Amino acid sequence: MDRFFYVVKTDKQVFALRTHHFPAHNYLQLQVAFQHIFQNDRLLRLPYRKVRIRLLSSLTTLIPSDLYDAARTRFYLEHNAVLTGEHVVLEDKLFEVGTHQVYAFNQTIFETLQTQFPMAEFSHVLSNLIIAYCRLNKGKTVYANLIGTYIQIVVLDGTKLLFANTFTQHTDKDVMYFVGLVFNQLDLDWKKNRLVLSGEISPESLTYFTLQKYIKHVELIDNPKYTFKHQQAPASWRFVELTS
Repeated sequence: MDRFFYVVKTDKQVFALRTHHFPAHNYLQLQVAFQHIFQNDRLLRLPYRKVRIRLLSSLTTLIPSDLYDAARTRFYLEHNAVLTGEHVVLEDKLFEVGTHQVYAFNQTIFETLQTQFPMAEFSHVLSNLIIAYCRLNKGKTVYANLIGTYIQIVVLDGTKLLFANTFTQHTDKDVMYFVGLVFNQLDLDWKKNRLVLSGEISPESLTYFTLQKYIKHVELIDNPKYTFKHQQAPASWRFVELTS
């Protein structure tokens, strides 16, 4: 975990968008860093009608709704991830695509966030991306969202979910590798199927240039129609309207 960012907004107006970056911390140090932020950032101490917290973790798995058993939630994740006593295991119901996402998050940080925002709704970033992409998707499309050292790739055919996973990337070549891997695994056409990018990406980025060299239809997702009241929208970001 290398950052914490938040937005304060109404339906169509953004009042604040802030990012806090962390150096390489262990989780106990991160807890102290979060507490310091909460004490010194006045906006995080105001009462809000609704607080939604999206967690980012690479320890995830998807289970079809027909096969999901709530009593076996931790078991599903232990099958393909190494969990410790420091992990809390959570799940999101993705009704629109008929699946559940099970994921692990550091328990210390989760409880720190719960203490600060006791009425908050928690979910995984990838869960919300899947539903958001599903609502705007047409045809068979690859979506890739970049946040820090993560790339989240979702593939949809209409409203049918074909693939969703989170990978760790550090360079444009890493991004190209994982996107290419998904194209090859799903037998997608490099000249016909679209790749839609969101997150920390811009037309001037090396990653965007590299992808365009190999994939014919590379697009940046359209930003939501927000008005930024006290600042300008970051030029290097493409935002996704995450679901409720």
